[in-house]
Amino acid sequence: AAAAPPDAGWTGEDVNGRIQTAPFELDDPSAIGELLQRVRPRAIVHLAARASGRDSDRDAVFAANVAGTQALLDAAAALQPTPRVLLVSSGYVYGETRPARPAVEQDPLGPLWKFGAYTDSKIEMESLARACRSFAIVARPFAHIGPGQAPAFALSSFARQLAQIERGACEPCLSVGDLTALRDILDVRDVVEAYVLLLGRGEPGEAYNISLAAPITMARALERLRAHAAVTTEVVQDPERLRPADIGCSTGSPAKLRRLTAWRPHYDLDTTLRDLLDYWRAQGRG
Repeated sequence: AAAAPPDAGWTGEDVNGRIQTAPFELDDPSAIGELLQRVRPRAIVHLAARASGRDSDRDAVFAANVAGTQALLDAAAALQPTPRVLLVSSGYVYGETRPARPAVEQDPLGPLWKFGAYTDSKIEMESLARACRSFAIVARPFAHIGPGQAPAFALSSFARQLAQIERGACEPCLSVGDLTALRDILDVRDVVEAYVLLLGRGEPGEAYNISLAAPITMARALERLRAHAAVTTEVVQDPERLRPADIGCSTGSPAKLRRLTAWRPHYDLDTTLRDLLDYWRAQGRG
């Protein structure tokens, strides 16, 4: 029998003795302040955001990613002692990079208004972090995937389509966007490990790449994903999936993170792709 598909991780619900949830809206500064005053956290990992580069609603993206971050930082600054805050940015803040020269943390960010609302919002978010450099640490993860990822993201969408094709739910035709883009592709589980390490050892006021410095094309990643499928498929480019403001190459050097924490990824790309496909296969069962 085939191995059980991997668990996608935490579902967002309470876990007895380990996790207590307290929902609130990022556009409600008073609710954020009241919650932090009640809980008085020692550390905060800020992952609440609109996270898709395909999101074209600039006002909504900035409301969540910039104004929401400002509200959280203000509430954290009001606590004594002030908690360490890990702000999750993106490798996209560097804009276009070169395969032969991965981005380093000292590189300039931007430019603004070139690569879309999501990237711009993360650049603005980092400006807020610089004003709170006594307690805010910035993580810049590059592209990452894994079980449970929403189908709004390219490789998760491809895996979902493959799982549907395997079940006979649709024609053996994969709908894709631009596959020429070069990306460092990490496993989300490795990225989360880096967050934990940075929360404990990161220097406030500093930014850290979470990356591989080994970009591959989306076409090659898709080829490797299709190799794990039990069906043969045709690949068709869908104009609706093309983004004119996309970044051709996004790669970064993890040297700073490794010097600080000795972080190394544990998951190779083929394992991650297989786990992602198994996740979507599991969603069609029962």
